[in-house]
Amino acid sequence: MTYSITGLSYLIVFLVLGYLAHRFFQYWKKEKDTISKLWFYFAVTIEIFVFIKVIGGLFFANNPAFLKITLDAAAFIQAFALATLAYLLAYIKFPRISPWVAFIPVFILGLIATILTAIIPFNPFLEPSRAINWGLPSGMISFATSVLRVFLFTTIFIPLIIVHFPQIKTSKDLYVKGKILGLSIVFLFLLLIAFLDFLLINTLKLDPILRDIGIIVFGITLFIILVLTRKTVR
Repeated sequence: MTYSITGLSYLIVFLVLGYLAHRFFQYWKKEKDTISKLWFYFAVTIEIFVFIKVIGGLFFANNPAFLKITLDAAAFIQAFALATLAYLLAYIKFPRISPWVAFIPVFILGLIATILTAIIPFNPFLEPSRAINWGLPSGMISFATSVLRVFLFTTIFIPLIIVHFPQIKTSKDLYVKGKILGLSIVFLFLLLIAFLDFLLINTLKLDPILRDIGIIVFGITLFIILVLTRKTVR
């Protein structure tokens, strides 16, 4: 078995996301509302996405064919996760409009990204730094796919931050302020990693160990935020 730093970095995030999913499940049981349920669904979906990356990175780091399968599967799960957030965003911001109006376009764009990912001849390999290089080939289709995936992250994460951020000023509850600030930091961090992984590493020929370091820092940051914003749910 040949392990990779990539697999280890995703393992850290997998463990932290398990705690996050548990927190959202507790909130859902207590509040019994749609927003808590959607956050829980999102957390579970991302947990599945990360689990696929863990399996590929820890046990199949030298198996390009299997790593390609994990790329295709991850792209599909990512599409569903982002569409879920689009549904949540529409539900919060436009309560008079069906949230499916937001879910369906995002999911379709995600499916297009998944199909393009499936047909692109990736050639994953292990770098000397033990980070997995996904081996994205040069070309217009590859670049367009990367841009599309970054576009989806940006159009979901930035509006979610904008929608929630005013609560920091209006709310008198320090717990709510901390939770919204933590949420904003998490989404900005994920957006930065998306830019790095999908665009910068391939375009600037950077060592993908930078992505893995970013993922590790993200996992640690998320854990710290979860601990600092912990509130007992009864």
